[in-house]
Amino acid sequence: MALSYYIIDTETTGLKAGFHEVIQASIIRCEDQFQKTINIRAENPSRASKEALQVTKKTYADLSQGIERKDAVEQMLAFMQEDGKTSDHRCVVAHNAAFDRRFLHAMFEASNAKFPANLWLCTRSFSNKLAKRLGVVKPKLTLEASMERAGVKIRKGAHNATVDTLNTYDLWSKLMNENLGHVSIIKRVPHGETV
Repeated sequence: MALSYYIIDTETTGLKAGFHEVIQASIIRCEDQFQKTINIRAENPSRASKEALQVTKKTYADLSQGIERKDAVEQMLAFMQEDGKTSDHRCVVAHNAAFDRRFLHAMFEASNAKFPANLWLCTRSFSNKLAKRLGVVKPKLTLEASMERAGVKIRKGAHNATVDTLNTYDLWSKLMNENLGHVSIIKRVPHGETV
């Protein structure tokens, strides 16, 4: 059974998964390029870090907008399970995959659900493969720097899950066409396990 790829980005109220929360998640199903973005109401807005709010351009009042976490989890599950695949046949692609994975696992855990993908591909690691091919020593691996190096046009609106997911999709597509050998950097991290 072939892998189904999903590009995912999250915006959060801080850097500590399980304490801070996901307030926006966007997913692109690569097979048909359908995108789903969900705004999620913070359950503990007082825990939000001021730095995270500055980065995402959110106010404390904005944190009361969106749907409940459990409804967001149900929508994400339904969307990803439309492919009829198992968790071992879904690969999530994210620019900082470890960060998004920690937050998504914590969000699903808090809703008594399991995240429906076991495979993870980080486009930072993927971009590093291109940098090595180009002979770049100590490359900057932000999403924007990785896109510039790959010759991919950057959409404006960083730190918005909808835009960052679209940018990550474009970067992933370009890197896949470069034949860099991505299979070796896919990590298997089922829900409840760590790397």
